Amino acid sequence: MPTLHLLTGAPGAGKSTLIAHLTAYPLIAVDFDELIDPVGELLGVDVRSSSASRVWPGYNKLWVEIIALLLRGGGPVLVMCPLAPDEWRRAASAAAAAVPEAVWARLDCADADRRARLAARGWDDGRIEDAVEDAAGLRRVVGREFTTSGRSAAATATALAEWVGS
Repeated sequence: MPTLHLLTGAPGAGKSTLIAHLTAYPLIAVDFDELIDPVGELLGVDVRSSSASRVWPGYNKLWVEIIALLLRGGGPVLVMCPLAPDEWRRAASAAAAAVPEAVWARLDCADADRRARLAARGWDDGRIEDAVEDAAGLRRVVGREFTTSGRSAAATATALAEWVGS
């Protein structure tokens, strides 16, 4: 089975922006946010909101199942998600599918960049500060970092593709 590469990152790090740039490389790259709207529509809830926290474990488990399907192809798989390693382990242990132990890295940016990016999305100050706190927490548990501050998305994608080994 191929190595599973998980790239965590708090909101505003640049995960969703990287998807288009990763298509240039021979790897499968997916972002947890890619299904958030269809799943929310199916469930009748905004999965992004804190009021939907009851569905988050199921959403994470769904992604474990999807990732297991992608790994069957035998090629490199890069998954971008907002999860910490302990959250991923809980989801993986609850899923029926078996996935290999993951190799972790963190997509990050300067807090000032994160604040500006999220403000541009229309986030209020409280949500922005929650994202900054999430980023600080991820910095404590995932050591390997790829930054998007002062670096183009294309350059970050190249570095990630090299890390994944494609």
